[in-house]
Amino acid sequence: MTAISRTGMNISRFPLRAPRGTAWLKAAPAFFLACAAVCALLPGCSEESYLGMKADNQLPTVHLTSSPLEGDTTNYKVTFHWLGNDEDGTIDHYEYILLSGNPIGFDPEDTTGTGKWTKTYLTDRTFEVAADEYNDDIEINRSLYSKFVRTHTFFLRAVDDRHGVSRTVHRSFTAFTLAPTASISYPKNPHPGQGQFLSPKVVFVWECRDPIDTPWNSQAADSVRYLLHPDRYMVLENLNKHPEQFEMYWSPWKSYDAPGDSGRTTLLGDDEILEIGHMYLFAVQAMDEAGAVTSIFDPMSNVRQFLVQKPTGPLIFITEPYLGKYKFLGIDSTPRQFYLPQGFVLNFSWYADASLYGGTVASYRYGWDVEDLGNPDHWEVTAAPHHKAAPEKTFYSGIHTLYIETADNFGEKTLVQIEIIIFPTSFTKNLLWIDDFKSGEFPQTIYAMPTESQHDQFWANLCSRAEGFSPESDVYDTNEHNYRLPDMQLLWKYKNVIWTFSSEDRVDDYGQGTCWTKLIRFIPEDYISDEGKVFNYLPTYMKYGGHLWTCGKSDRSGGLAGTLNRYSRIFPCYLKCEMYGPRSGCGGDTTGVSTMAYRDYCVSVLDKVWDRFRSDPDMPLRRDDLDALVYAYRDDTDPVTVEHPDLPERLNLWSAVTRPGRFFDPAKRGFLYLELYNPDYWMTRKGIPQRSCFHPIFRMRARSWYSAVDNACIGFWVTRHENAVGNAPDCVPAKSVHFGFPFWFFNRQQVDSIADAIFREWHILFE
Repeated sequence: MTAISRTGMNISRFPLRAPRGTAWLKAAPAFFLACAAVCALLPGCSEESYLGMKADNQLPTVHLTSSPLEGDTTNYKVTFHWLGNDEDGTIDHYEYILLSGNPIGFDPEDTTGTGKWTKTYLTDRTFEVAADEYNDDIEINRSLYSKFVRTHTFFLRAVDDRHGVSRTVHRSFTAFTLAPTASISYPKNPHPGQGQFLSPKVVFVWECRDPIDTPWNSQAADSVRYLLHPDRYMVLENLNKHPEQFEMYWSPWKSYDAPGDSGRTTLLGDDEILEIGHMYLFAVQAMDEAGAVTSIFDPMSNVRQFLVQKPTGPLIFITEPYLGKYKFLGIDSTPRQFYLPQGFVLNFSWYADASLYGGTVASYRYGWDVEDLGNPDHWEVTAAPHHKAAPEKTFYSGIHTLYIETADNFGEKTLVQIEIIIFPTSFTKNLLWIDDFKSGEFPQTIYAMPTESQHDQFWANLCSRAEGFSPESDVYDTNEHNYRLPDMQLLWKYKNVIWTFSSEDRVDDYGQGTCWTKLIRFIPEDYISDEGKVFNYLPTYMKYGGHLWTCGKSDRSGGLAGTLNRYSRIFPCYLKCEMYGPRSGCGGDTTGVSTMAYRDYCVSVLDKVWDRFRSDPDMPLRRDDLDALVYAYRDDTDPVTVEHPDLPERLNLWSAVTRPGRFFDPAKRGFLYLELYNPDYWMTRKGIPQRSCFHPIFRMRARSWYSAVDNACIGFWVTRHENAVGNAPDCVPAKSVHFGFPFWFFNRQQVDSIADAIFREWHILFE
């Protein structure tokens, strides 16, 4: 009988048929018939055995010492061991034969006649047998793996030194193998499992693995082929149900290790025509050395359904260490503009990706202020694959445009224009206060939040302790500017900036909310939109010699946690490598080193008193009623803080917010609006080193001595750019500061002392 395999090819099994020339046996006794049938199977049984004549030679014996059990299912690589014996002589050799089927399901004539038995002097042998019949009764993660089987019978006999042949022993077994898997790795599919748009010429790349006995124990597949079919109704469903109907569409089988990676990739559109506007289905099928083939066709792995469209050009990613990362697509005449201070050092690098439509990047070229884009001589370099960065560039005036062009293997291009507008820096004024704290006017009863006017008056009084500060001209209220970021030019007029912010609880990711969060938000490359992100100019401001005092309501997602994506805000957070959420180790992802919090503020770990916390096995108990702040104290162990004895030794909550019945009444709760930095309990547990540039100013005393965050840092010096000096004559090098709490809730006299110490550091204290 004949079966159809998952490859669509005929697989011949051994038919059941009677031995030839047996008609004369019909008249023989039944016992004689049985003996003859057995002897047909056992070549060692001669006519002398059943006619009653004895031979002079005593026949040898043989038995299997190691083999699969009779009827067992085993791997397609199977080993037999045997041992023979001859009572009146010696064993000269052994003979074996391996046939498909079992003793009932094969033709006995296949074991008779010359040339069918293999002679050997060994007592063992390993076979690789076929396992190419699809077994659809087995469930092994059917979304990925299928099982193939075939039954075989091994026959063995011994021959002695006088040509005597033993009785034949046999062993039937079923060989199995897991079908190999195929997975298309290129082009990338932005929506896995769904259709995509590809170009009229597209390169497909795939990987094929062969599970040896379990899915996790695999090797490379033996061979591979691919199919291209117009994608009409029910094509994929029919390919899975009736694969034999698609044989004409498959390419020939090719070794997976064929030269030039031709067994792992192909270019469509060179020999065949992919018509624009038409849908196609592309599939990959692998075969292992046992003959099993990939039997499941799945858009999540070995199938791509795509619509052919005209190529759009490569997607190009542009990076500048301070400006950040941006991506561009196509030819757009609108440049991306950046206002930068004079003397800014530009270091642009880039790379492109054409995989979304099945292309490959062929070349890059760039040039500053190119007059004629069509003239190759006006570009700084000739188009080539290795031009992925521009030399360092500095401008002191004017408007300058960087052009970057990349082309794919089809000749489609993407052109990027980055316009740099240089503005002069002055640093002529002493202090700017950016009021980015969102509040409102309401009856003040429990003092859980300051009203807008209370907050404004508090900070206006505090800033007035600085020489030359004017509440009328030196304040930028983001609320009055519809939450638009202050222009860079404004900051560069001031030597020092105070930025107060509120928590980001009530804002979204689409333009609403505190400017602070929009500014410091770090967007990993995978999340960058075509417009890029807001340029965080605060590190650049400090690099130029400006000084920052940043603080505000830092519970939940406020504070430096604004640098994190909202779905990654689970604390404690190791900034270096947990920008995508908690993980057991950094691995290869250290995205967070580019954040302002890590790179410029020298914070390694962010933590909270009130937010979502990790569930790691070694995570201690976290409860806001235990972890909340009672008061803060000066860290006199830090060498930088010791240099400022004018800072108060202790920082208490303001009596107005701790009275009985108020929100922060100690009988009810401790202070919650906090962000914590480099807490010892987590730094120690995870072996995170304390960086030398991190210098605590204040640490907190929690409500419980047993709190994991007792003694955690809540305010620190920012020293990364402390030696930078602005270009005005009276600019001085100085440290910046950051506090993870809003000052309005604390003792007024102690807060004044902190402001005086900072303004004295900045040389602007009004005395």
